Amino acid sequence: MRRASDLHACLSDPRRYEREIDRLHRKHLFTKTMYELQQENVSLARVIQRRSQVAKVLARAVSRGEYRLEPGQVREIEVDGKVRVVVAYGLTDTIVTGVVSTLLEGAMTPLLSDRLYSYRPGVSWLTPSAELAAYVRAHRHERPDPRSRGLYVLRRDIDSYTDSIPVAPDSRVWQMAREALESAGIGSTAEQDWRLVEQTIRPELYELGGGHAVRIRGVPTGQPISCVLFNFYLNGLDHALAAVPGGFYARYSDDILFAHPDAETARHAAATIDAHVDALRLRVKQEKAADLYLTPAGRPSTEWGDARGTSSIQFVGTAVSAAGTVALNRKKLRRVLRELERRALRAAAAVSGADQATAGRAVCSVVNKALASAPSPFQQASASLLRRAVTDRSQLAQVDYWLARTVVRAVTGDGGVRAFRRVPYRTIREGWGLVSLQHARNRQA
Repeated sequence: MRRASDLHACLSDPRRYEREIDRLHRKHLFTKTMYELQQENVSLARVIQRRSQVAKVLARAVSRGEYRLEPGQVREIEVDGKVRVVVAYGLTDTIVTGVVSTLLEGAMTPLLSDRLYSYRPGVSWLTPSAELAAYVRAHRHERPDPRSRGLYVLRRDIDSYTDSIPVAPDSRVWQMAREALESAGIGSTAEQDWRLVEQTIRPELYELGGGHAVRIRGVPTGQPISCVLFNFYLNGLDHALAAVPGGFYARYSDDILFAHPDAETARHAAATIDAHVDALRLRVKQEKAADLYLTPAGRPSTEWGDARGTSSIQFVGTAVSAAGTVALNRKKLRRVLRELERRALRAAAAVSGADQATAGRAVCSVVNKALASAPSPFQQASASLLRRAVTDRSQLAQVDYWLARTVVRAVTGDGGVRAFRRVPYRTIREGWGLVSLQHARNRQA
């Protein structure tokens, strides 16, 4: 049984603020944010040295109702070629809103569906694709006759989820937050403490065009509370679709997927999605909404004419085939291969002047370390996906060939097909030691 508490006691606990300072320390270690995140010329690095004293001061100010959040700064940043609008705070506001966010997250997490995969510690974004692939393989195994196989798959994406979650006084988000706190045994929300929760979810902002504003839609992207609300606001939908017998459901933030072998059940699930989204005053992005029928040949359905035939399903950076294999989608694969190419070229430049065999072994060693399935500081963030996630043998064979050509290009300067006349493929594998992803996957299987 959970011990009863109240919001005031939680927000008055110095240990919560000290833990938040420690979290910021771990997050920004070895980055310039350690010195750029400031409050009145006092940096995060300085606060970390006096975390205990700072935590007590902040807890005391909040407990007395003396702490006031400053308006957040709205900024534009570029991520993957797209401009994103984020909210930034000063140092102490970052700590205090982080404490409130952690408190709400702790209350909401036990209520979340196990079919939600976004922003959850220890849960990889690859997990839903792997589980969907397992579901597809089980479907195939249960139906020996290929003519009886076929899955109806619903793909939905919430339109501008970040900027469309209602936060006006009549939004359901406030009732949801109160109920989550109560379920966690945190009651007695005094007005001054609830005001801090409200300001964390719906802060006053310095807008880009000038002036202050309090939005009625949208959560403060870039702050911890945004991910907490991304997960929890659609919690009712998660539980409704996860409970459908014989189906598969997964959600990653605003990305929704449901699969079932029965057409009528899938149509009912589509209506359930629409009803929940409408009730929450959100919208489905129509250009990305798709009703699909998954078979190896991509044939159309005879039971649901609107379900488009397909042989693979795109979901969270991957493509899951009707055979139950997982491949990286084109965008993710290109990003991984470009980084591997850059590493190979840098490695070759570092051993410039060495004989060909020495240079080849050095380049292959760097590529192998980047592809290692075990965590390593030498890895590119996504390169290990090729070892850990991809089960599509044809994609692995293509990547093997591309990597071998990349190595030859880095060593000899010749990136054409005829480069293998100068350095045989067998030399790259056996002499220089370049790993084969396809063979590694076969051994793992």
